[in-house]
This record gives sequence, C-alpha cells and structure tokens, in this order.
Amino acid sequence: MDSQKTKTLGIVLILFLLLLFYKCPIQILTGFPCPGCNMKTSLYYLLQFKFSESIYYHALLIPTIFLIVCILFNYKNQERIKKLLIIWAVLMIVYYIYRMLVYFPNSPMVYDKNNLIYFIFRHV
Repeated sequence: MDSQKTKTLGIVLILFLLLLFYKCPIQILTGFPCPGCNMKTSLYYLLQFKFSESIYYHALLIPTIFLIVCILFNYKNQERIKKLLIIWAVLMIVYYIYRMLVYFPNSPMVYDKNNLIYFIFRHV
C-alpha cells in the first residue's frame, strides 16, 4: 500500500472513531450545539433505515457522507475538492442558522447546562 492510501485510510479511521466516541467541544464549553451536532444520532437512524428520524436529527449527514466519498476517490483533483468543501461549508452554516432559529432550545438543538462557562459563572 502506498503512502497516500495509508494516509487516506488513517484519516478515515480517525474520522470514524471521532464520530463514534466524540463529545462536541463547543457544547462542552458553551452549552450551545455546534453545526455538526446530532450527526452521530442521524447516522444511528440512517443505519437502521429510519430515514425520517435521520433527516430530523441532521439533514446534511448524507451530503457529508457523499463529500467524504468524493474526497476519497478524487483526492488528486484538489480544485474539485476545494469547491465541494466550500459548498458543504456554506450549506452547513445556512442549515445551522435555520436549525437554531426553528428548533433551539428544543430537540434536537438542546442547550446543555453542564457546560464549562455555566459552571464557572455559577461558582463565581
């Protein structure tokens, strides 16, 4: 296996492990959900073929998976990857704003009171 394939496989493995065992640092610090919050829950329902629940928790999971696959198979075409990442980032920001306006502070965009800032101000 050449070094580029080894690096790619390593990145995919790290992303997979982060997806499974990851706690959002933004939510730990501020209590507010980040743009990627609930992707793990969305993946859980997607793997169970419960598409409506998956889309409810994060509608951009499937485009994100598509983006990862495109990056893995087109890693030599840097211009295309750059364009795809810009489109994906804009979609994530717009979708995040929509979710915060429509759902926050209710499910799936909940506020976590067990955050660091709340803890500090509660004890000062």
